Amino acid sequence: MLRHEDNMALTQVGPGTPMGEFMRRYWIPAIKLEQIVEPGGAPARVRLLGEQLVAFRDPNGKVGLMGEFCPHRGASLAYGRNEEDGLRCLYHGWKMGCGGYVVESPPEPPARTFAKKLAHPSYPVREAGQLLWTYMGPPELQPPFPKFPWLDLPDSHLLVVKLFQDTNYLQGVEGDLDPAHPNYLHRDFDLADKASWSGAGWQSMAALMSDGAPAIECEETPYLMRVGAIRSTDNPDVRYVRSTEWIAPFYCYIATGPHESRLFKAWHPIDDFSCYTFYIHFDPEKPIDPEAMYSNWGHHTAPPDYKTAQTLANMHLQDRERMKRGNFSGISGAAIQDRAVQESMGPIIDRTKEHLGTSDKAVIFYRRLLLKKLDEMRDGKPLPGLDPSLSFDQRACSFALPASVPWQDVVHWQEEYENKNPAKAAE
Repeated sequence: MLRHEDNMALTQVGPGTPMGEFMRRYWIPAIKLEQIVEPGGAPARVRLLGEQLVAFRDPNGKVGLMGEFCPHRGASLAYGRNEEDGLRCLYHGWKMGCGGYVVESPPEPPARTFAKKLAHPSYPVREAGQLLWTYMGPPELQPPFPKFPWLDLPDSHLLVVKLFQDTNYLQGVEGDLDPAHPNYLHRDFDLADKASWSGAGWQSMAALMSDGAPAIECEETPYLMRVGAIRSTDNPDVRYVRSTEWIAPFYCYIATGPHESRLFKAWHPIDDFSCYTFYIHFDPEKPIDPEAMYSNWGHHTAPPDYKTAQTLANMHLQDRERMKRGNFSGISGAAIQDRAVQESMGPIIDRTKEHLGTSDKAVIFYRRLLLKKLDEMRDGKPLPGLDPSLSFDQRACSFALPASVPWQDVVHWQEEYENKNPAKAAE
């Protein structure tokens, strides 16, 4: 159970809110670059952390991200003319530059210079990994750009998917924090042929299905936290371990097995009541099979809204006949299964009414840790994941270990296995 005040502190993301200010201390994804491919093309609306913005690529290829509404009379710059280093409002020709200033205000007499003194919201941006990233915090606190290893992979080894979700971002994050739910929500394949998850290259999912009550361990890290889910096996001397790495403010590496494609997830809080999820599928060893990923996850979307046909109104197209045939949820696609249960809770769940148990250990740990970090931010203390020396090269693994080995060693054991068995990469 969480106090109402703490629930609000963790879920409200607008300007001036504790969590909103926390998230603004980090580089975060704004849009997919496919939304602003053409130099001089149409701007793209972006709602992020409760702010209405517009992204564009000017005729010279320079990218900008600024407030959507003209500071003169509030007309939308999404309709504006895309000109060199800025957008020109259609209403009266005011031009807003990428640096957050008014370049021109044509109807005003030359002696009237008030417009040039106005500050228009504008944020620094970076293009990397098929995404446009932005930093929305105080300029003097801007951190180094995080060098996630997947950012440098060729496009053939990378699949970035954007998916709309009709809830507060925290409901999605807490789904990823829950090591027990795959045994139930995602039990949608025949273990004999591993039809679904194996198609996406995740044969390791079958190994965790034998134990639906894993022991859960959590620890704080310089990035934010690490979670270990330890499952029993048929051999009392062997445990099956899945680790998850969390990076502030809302990034995580999902556990995958030897030579399997990997998954990095990022959240885009639109406002307090909706969000986008970025599924970053990547594989350093071989090209990604997009169709296999879409088939397994059900998250094939397209601009401008990045929505799927499944909604709360149509019960996410749940098929109860499929439930009888072995699909636990009756819902197709792992991403849609997650979204269905999270959207079923409402836009912001009232966490004062929860009854948490042992399986919720990671969720409890995360909430307490984030509330602690909000206090530390208020006191001016360093925040996780912002140390320039950090490498962001973590890995989340899924592998069997001797029961005598600490669960934190799972990465070493899995990578040692991969090095000794390179031929598995070609399967």
